[in-house]
Amino acid sequence: MVRKVGFIGLGLMGRPMSKRILKAGYELVVYSRSQPPVEELVSLGAEKARNPREVAEKSEIIITMLPDSPEVKQVITGPNGVAEGANTGSIVIDMSTISPLVEMEIAEELRKKSVEYLDAPVTGSTMGAEAGTLTIMVGGDEEAFNKALPVLKTMGQKIVHMGGNGMGQMTKICNQIAVALNLLATCEAILFASKAGLNPRKVIEVIGSGAAGSWQLNNLGPKIVEHDFTPGFKIQHFRKDLKIVKEMTEKLNLPLLGVNLVSELVKSLENKGMKDEGTQALITILEEISNYKIK
Repeated sequence: MVRKVGFIGLGLMGRPMSKRILKAGYELVVYSRSQPPVEELVSLGAEKARNPREVAEKSEIIITMLPDSPEVKQVITGPNGVAEGANTGSIVIDMSTISPLVEMEIAEELRKKSVEYLDAPVTGSTMGAEAGTLTIMVGGDEEAFNKALPVLKTMGQKIVHMGGNGMGQMTKICNQIAVALNLLATCEAILFASKAGLNPRKVIEVIGSGAAGSWQLNNLGPKIVEHDFTPGFKIQHFRKDLKIVKEMTEKLNLPLLGVNLVSELVKSLENKGMKDEGTQALITILEEISNYKIK
């Protein structure tokens, strides 16, 4: 049975996810560029590593939660990286949202070292990370998935094996397409409600309990009304995810009009200096276009 877990990347999502693992009783080795979250985890009982290689040397399962493909490749296959320290039979799990093509490349590299690799992106925002209720979509060897499942269960409520390497990320692309369009629909419905003289809070309550109900409407709708853009998921990270969507839809020669529109709107937000706001800040672009602000 796995007892020692390594965690690399203690950002907005990684910090609460790693705490869940520690709380479940696993021995935890951590590494992150930012030291305050490392020190916090150490104060809770985790061990601090000098670099990703040391994390791998001391762990049976190594988890990464990083911003994008270059960071994941650097941490895993770069100098003093996970690949240099990983023990035969260990499992590396990347829980970032990155390109499926990069995940397949990394999996092939680690396979040469007799190390299994799972791509396991998540959805559920920081709220789900803190509560341990994330949805986790996993690609990779099924035997490795089953071995890692108890650790994944400390962080997630719904955990599904989707197929071989890269299929976790392919599933996350499906998720982000749906999220993008639900977010746009939520913003437009609330904007319309306010302009038509309705109480947008009541509208959210009513339509949120029917066929129009969605996580975006019920969780971000009230924040949109209040213009509360505290991030559960930042614009800059959403923009990065939508670039991955575009990369793969172009590779598949599959034009998707709706998600392309949202991608352009999110790009505009980033250009306006709102990259660190929550995705619900999309409403500001629609208010600007319509020359009307929600009341």
